[in-house]
Amino acid sequence: MDEKYTPRLFLALLALLSLQNDGAQGLHITKVGVPSPVAVGDSGWLECEFVDEGESIYALKWYLGLDEFYRWTPAENPPVKTFPVRGDPLTVDTAASQRGKVRIQGVTLAAAGVFRCEVSAEAPSFHTESDVSTMTVVDLPDEEPVISGARASYQLHEDVILNCSSPRSQPPATLTFYINDEQADPGWLIPYPPLEDSQTGLETAVLGLRFPLRPRLLFRRGAVTVKCTASILNLYWDSSEIFIPADVPYHASIMEGRAAAAAGRGYPATVSSALTVVAVGLLPLLLLH
Repeated sequence: MDEKYTPRLFLALLALLSLQNDGAQGLHITKVGVPSPVAVGDSGWLECEFVDEGESIYALKWYLGLDEFYRWTPAENPPVKTFPVRGDPLTVDTAASQRGKVRIQGVTLAAAGVFRCEVSAEAPSFHTESDVSTMTVVDLPDEEPVISGARASYQLHEDVILNCSSPRSQPPATLTFYINDEQADPGWLIPYPPLEDSQTGLETAVLGLRFPLRPRLLFRRGAVTVKCTASILNLYWDSSEIFIPADVPYHASIMEGRAAAAAGRGYPATVSSALTVVAVGLLPLLLLH
């Protein structure tokens, strides 16, 4: 290409881009927002904000997937119309809705997906703009997490085997075990896949726990506290707690607990064991006096 034509071509391209941008400013959407995540049965607002730059608006429409469910036509009376959608995913509160701001209620799992707002100008331009936003819908558990598998009593150093389940939700809850208010060692956890209900599609989350009943865990009234928490996104949190009692003599549990504490402070294991033996040996003499 001849170099003397390059500046003219560049200026022409700039002018073309300027015309395109000026046209785009005639009508454009500035915001599309949906409540997310939202729980089944809850309400919320859909928001579609736009700038018309002097163009008359013919209609604003809301779609869920390919299905139109709301239309605002300012030149008609009444201006707001609603349309049924397959699966009845939501209900529109027409009295509260206006322009692009739509109040939805009675949300179901079928409302999860892509929402699209479309705004069209009047003739002669018929300029149309659209934008989308995605909604996540959560079906929360109907009850607190359940800890199962516990026995009435355990012997020292015996393995405690438990399960925690959070029934019927979508998505399945995230489960976490705590022992004496400290998060359980990951090596003690037994992961299981969620159990799906074939009729409802809801899932039950399950997590297993297996840990040895060591003396150092018995500092709280001769029992271990086990707690399980269940959470889903930022919408749900609940917990359950049980006590695991140890069937050990009172004095023996104290001596073993002190030996474990001494070992934890850095004393050699042989020294802490010797201290335990001496203490237990002196116990009958002290009782005689």
